[in-house]
Amino acid sequence: MVKDIKKNLTNIVVIIGLIGSIGAGFAKFGKMETQLKALSTASAPDVSGIKNNSKDIAVLQKEIELLNLQIKEMKVAASNPLGN
Repeated sequence: MVKDIKKNLTNIVVIIGLIGSIGAGFAKFGKMETQLKALSTASAPDVSGIKNNSKDIAVLQKEIELLNLQIKEMKVAASNPLGN
């Protein structure tokens, strides 16, 4: 009688464990499916404006070069003890 109860309890525990692990698997699958759906609807950022900035970048680089030359001239002028 006690062996039958132990056997039945063991079977019940095994069945509950299987149900729990199957449920966890379905929950994980649902989470992965939600993530895949979110990724499939995502779009790439708009980079079309980057191509138009190449001219502006070139102009700014030339301005930086000019400013660097002016700074060098000012340093030279400031280091000359005879100049005003």
